[in-house]
Amino acid sequence: MRLIQVVLVVGALSSLLAYLTYFRSALRDRLIALVLFGTAVGAIVIPEATTVVANALGVGRGADLLTYILATGSVFAAILLYTKIHNTDRTVTELVRSMAIMDAEAPPDSEAEEDGRLPVNRAA
Repeated sequence: MRLIQVVLVVGALSSLLAYLTYFRSALRDRLIALVLFGTAVGAIVIPEATTVVANALGVGRGADLLTYILATGSVFAAILLYTKIHNTDRTVTELVRSMAIMDAEAPPDSEAEEDGRLPVNRAA
């Protein structure tokens, strides 16, 4: 095994260990991570396997296949992150609106009567 392979395998295993240790996730997500990291380690240790898989899929080289997978995965991750950020923004907006309504102060009774509105019962 070449030095770069050792470095990459140690890096992949360190990343997997960090993911499993520091991030809470569902069992399904942990299994997906194990499969992905296992595949990555396999591709690092046996690089010819990526070429065999690429040829079976009609792609010329394993490096090209990995590039296509990386590009597709990056787009998927970007869409997933955008969706999470958008949903978080919506949730924060709803919370701020609710807090603003709860914290809103009614005008003094004299102003309410002048405007033709009913006075607010502050004792309730």
